[in-house]
Amino acid sequence: MNEVVNYINEVLGTRVTYKKIAPEKLKNLPFFLANGYDFGEIRLYNQKIVLLSVKDDFTTEVLRTHIDNVQKKLNAIVVAVIPPVDAYKRLRLIEKRVPFIIPGKQMYMPDLLISLKEYGNTRVDNQQPATMQPAAQLILLYHLQVETLEGLNLGMIAERLRYNPMTVTRAAFYFHNTGLCKIEGTKEKFLNFEKTKRELWDIAEPKMTNPINKTQFYTGYTLDQNLKKANISALAYYTELNDEQVEFFAMPPGYGRFIGGVNLKPIDPMEGNVCIEEWKYDPALLTKTEYIDSLSLYLCFRENKNERIEMALEKLIEKFPW
Repeated sequence: MNEVVNYINEVLGTRVTYKKIAPEKLKNLPFFLANGYDFGEIRLYNQKIVLLSVKDDFTTEVLRTHIDNVQKKLNAIVVAVIPPVDAYKRLRLIEKRVPFIIPGKQMYMPDLLISLKEYGNTRVDNQQPATMQPAAQLILLYHLQVETLEGLNLGMIAERLRYNPMTVTRAAFYFHNTGLCKIEGTKEKFLNFEKTKRELWDIAEPKMTNPINKTQFYTGYTLDQNLKKANISALAYYTELNDEQVEFFAMPPGYGRFIGGVNLKPIDPMEGNVCIEEWKYDPALLTKTEYIDSLSLYLCFRENKNERIEMALEKLIEKFPW
């Protein structure tokens, strides 16, 4: 496994050590798994990772099933160490999100948001996602606007923001890999944001996306307290911009099945007096008022080229209590 360790240390600029997993620690695994692979363990970014060394030829589906089984039994991220294979087989592994390492050639660990590939003799490039995932965006906006996440372990963050722990772990490693924070702790992991809130925003904002997934216009009215006033309705609240006749609201993902009824009927946008936006995350988690949070509002209008809107957005950021 020296080749694997050296490869990880070189391309990630870190320092990991390897140790073989004792047979007694594999007693909960089925016999064919415990004896079908060589098992080792490393710690990467304070995360325990089990390396599954593939001895024989394999199929993508079988390897994925085996990794899932080992991950459940050992409660750890599991990565297969495989010999060089054809490009189509590597692509198949990536399509099925099967984590793997080919020492000296390629590393794919989606749970840690790591995807590294070697092209010819060129140096490996770290290919972080071009845009921030909705869960990571919500977590960072929560830290910037609602309460600091310093001092909360990842499990507590998951509970507070209603995400599963693995989703929060992925977001944490994204923050770590993009320089937004450091992950600290061993058994329990914590986020350490060393930058100011304004510095975090300036770094993260270009990677963030518009939180609106889709919109639907209605005629009528709504008194639903789970909806937050959004769009122009919110921008008029935060700035001196004039409000419009159409009322805008934001709702969390999947909440649309509760919308509508006697007082609210879907209708063509030209005739509607209510517009409800379905967001990629729950807007209610980021505000304590009836309006959406100001930073998400900025992201909603960021691409708008209307001069009045641009001026209002400038004031919105200037007034924000960094």
